[in-house]
Amino acid sequence: MTTSQLFPNYKQIPTRVPRAVWHALRAASVAFTLGVAYLLVIRPDLGLTLFWGILVSILPLIFFIAPGLWRNICPLSAMNQVPRVFGFTRGLTLPRWLKEYAFVFGIVVLFVAVPTRHLLFNHNGVAVATLLIGTLAAAFFGGLLFKGKSGWCSTFCPLLPVQRLYGQTPILLIPNSHCEPCVGCAKNCYDFNPQAAYLADQYDDDPHYRGYRRFFAGAFPGLIWAYFTTIPGQESALALYGRFGATLVVSVGIFFILDTFIKVSRNKLTAIYAALSLNLFYWFVLPKLVNLAYGSLGLAPANWLAPVLQGTLIAISVLWLGRSFRNERMFRRAATAPQPVALGENARKALAREGGDAGVEVRFSPSDMRILVQKGKTLLEVAEANHLPIEAGCRMGMCGADPITVLEHMDSLSPMNEEERATVSRLGRGEGTRMACCARVQSDVCVSLAADAVPVNSGATAPKAPEMPVDADIRRVLIIGNGIAGVTAADYVRRNHPNCAIDLISRESHHVYNRMAITRLIYGRSAMEGLYLQPEKWYEEKNITVWLNTQATSVDTAKREVRLGTGDLLPYDRLIVTSGSRSMVPPIEGFGLPGSTVLREAEHAIAIRAFVQKHHCRTALIGGGGLLGLEAAYALHKLGVQVSVLERGDRLLARQLDRRAAEFLSNYLNAMGIQIVLTAEVRAVHGSERVERVTLKDGRDIRTDLFLCCAGIDPSVELARAAGIATGKGIAVDDHMCTNVPGVYAAGDVAEFEGRLYGLWPAAVAQAEVAAVNALGGDRRYFGTVPSTVLKVAGVDVASVGVFEPAHSDDEVIVHEDLEASRYRKLVVREGRPIGGILFGCPQEQAGLSTMVKAQEVLGPKLDALRRGDWSELSA
Repeated sequence: MTTSQLFPNYKQIPTRVPRAVWHALRAASVAFTLGVAYLLVIRPDLGLTLFWGILVSILPLIFFIAPGLWRNICPLSAMNQVPRVFGFTRGLTLPRWLKEYAFVFGIVVLFVAVPTRHLLFNHNGVAVATLLIGTLAAAFFGGLLFKGKSGWCSTFCPLLPVQRLYGQTPILLIPNSHCEPCVGCAKNCYDFNPQAAYLADQYDDDPHYRGYRRFFAGAFPGLIWAYFTTIPGQESALALYGRFGATLVVSVGIFFILDTFIKVSRNKLTAIYAALSLNLFYWFVLPKLVNLAYGSLGLAPANWLAPVLQGTLIAISVLWLGRSFRNERMFRRAATAPQPVALGENARKALAREGGDAGVEVRFSPSDMRILVQKGKTLLEVAEANHLPIEAGCRMGMCGADPITVLEHMDSLSPMNEEERATVSRLGRGEGTRMACCARVQSDVCVSLAADAVPVNSGATAPKAPEMPVDADIRRVLIIGNGIAGVTAADYVRRNHPNCAIDLISRESHHVYNRMAITRLIYGRSAMEGLYLQPEKWYEEKNITVWLNTQATSVDTAKREVRLGTGDLLPYDRLIVTSGSRSMVPPIEGFGLPGSTVLREAEHAIAIRAFVQKHHCRTALIGGGGLLGLEAAYALHKLGVQVSVLERGDRLLARQLDRRAAEFLSNYLNAMGIQIVLTAEVRAVHGSERVERVTLKDGRDIRTDLFLCCAGIDPSVELARAAGIATGKGIAVDDHMCTNVPGVYAAGDVAEFEGRLYGLWPAAVAQAEVAAVNALGGDRRYFGTVPSTVLKVAGVDVASVGVFEPAHSDDEVIVHEDLEASRYRKLVVREGRPIGGILFGCPQEQAGLSTMVKAQEVLGPKLDALRRGDWSELSA
């Protein structure tokens, strides 16, 4: 069973009741409640029997069996949603402090109301009628002020703690029919994902947030016991409230004693208390209900019926507990992965004395933060898990986003590969520098994230540039494009030719930046400064002239000149075109309307964030389920927008994942609240002043506040084509990165090699190095790049290397799935050598898979272990 099937959100639960029917039922529930209030005034005896004897008595059973039914027809919920449905709510966001304590408010109101039944509500129809009208009004005004259900149903309602406790593992799933789409007004909302909501509460990072809910679970049996063992009229009000308070303290005390001394998970005990509360309630209530039913029919009570019903409920509760425990196991494996743990010195020593596999220690200076980690974790994983200030990029050591300085024990880290060495050298960082995404911890190590930290003397030096004769007549090299291909080309030109002039023309107004992280500009607080991959002084030190915010408008290959948009005319001896690509926008009617845009550059991300805030966007559609589309969806999701991804194909990431891995990813994203819609393509965008809806090619209309087209990339070949340089989809190059024009080379996204456009960071780096060396008179060849993608898509680790589908009849495919842990491994083997593979949810095996495939090593005995499901060699 997949994660999505186990924890479907409200859009994935089949809807069998039309929305119009729900609207009618809600109107009827409000009318019925008003009728009960009227009855309580004119016939209090009948009204009290109906309200307390029947309605309140059956509510817990509804919460237990089908809580979604009550959530949809509750009259308080209906009143709460009237302002939203009719469009006159102010839609405010609940203040953080009020959101924090709203659940506590509901608990307090319930704890006060229950004993007050004995003093007032059980025998005063007018008081109960006033209570009903008052709560209806409170729910209405909450909806008038606040967005979604944050004004009452998912925050303040005194019934909410009871609903959450009884309905934590619904037996019957009935989807939310209120907030469509969800506006993210409440954390772990039941209406969004009913089966995961309470589990998410129990495993929330905030100890106070989960503490309120555990406190209520511990107190509730005491509240029920105190109510039903009270003899009306025997105590004063003060004594009554005092006895209730004492009973609650005892009940909570027993809960936390059991929680301390019995080794069960944090959710199991609350589930047991929920079942205990339910059965305790009906132990007292069922006999009265049976007698009331028989009395209304004029029959003599059947003394055997109540015990049979009580026994049946106990049996159902045991089965319910089994389901709850199973769901918790699945939730923990799917949603909680082992994280590095920050420990104090005494705790670390205590673990070391225990002997077991306690892990190794990473110490971050100068804060002296000590973190116990599992051997084999990368320093990037450690830093991210502990919220340390570090950037992430390609996660393959090639972009240079995450350099760290090793202060002690350099040999405690995994060896440096060639790609990482080249990146460290390009950054101008000397010995002691590692890329955090590549450096895997083998034993205790001390590192610093500060750029000016003094490194350990490792005895290693940065690799020298290969010595090669250069053409003395080459005095000026011109590079069009300041992306990673352009900067890499400039770096290798300078390494091999210290005297020639280098001009780097950048259409953008920024120095090279981490393009893979621009989505953080949408949801994060960081600015561009955190994304730059090279400091400004790097260009000065390398004596590279950078033309920022400058267009190259034409190339004269005969005169070897490039004209700039500023009017300047730059001569060149060698030209390297790394102009990259732009977002591809398929023919979409109305595209360009405010709120319809692309995401390719930093300025796009900044503009999207501003648009969402200015127009209070609640919904967004992403056209395209590729890498950028999913990252954009995750960014908007974190910003609080309800996101749907429209993929025109039949699976996500078709270039990186096979069908099964794509299914794992779709399930993961759906479960976290990002809706995936396959075989869906946008035909038109509609709106008056800005985007209001889109129409799909199959005729469906979808309302949205923002449409983001992430349909792929188009190489920027216009400049080259106009200059007579041969182009296809991109600029055609040979294995030396030469074009058909002497002295002109191309690399990166714009280069087409053997009919293929790679569009990958590793390919851009490799091609740029070849182009730079050969432009200076060298003889370096490019043989292609093994496609390799290592990424974190919306928080889950995914890796794809090489060929992941068999191409020959004798290719062997080894697949291992762990459904409970949401992990998937695939390896394609040809003639005993790995040619590609996929990893989903297996971060520690990514480096091993990439190395193995690129080296094309003969697997030998490892092959049998892999067939048996032992993939430990990949994480060694």
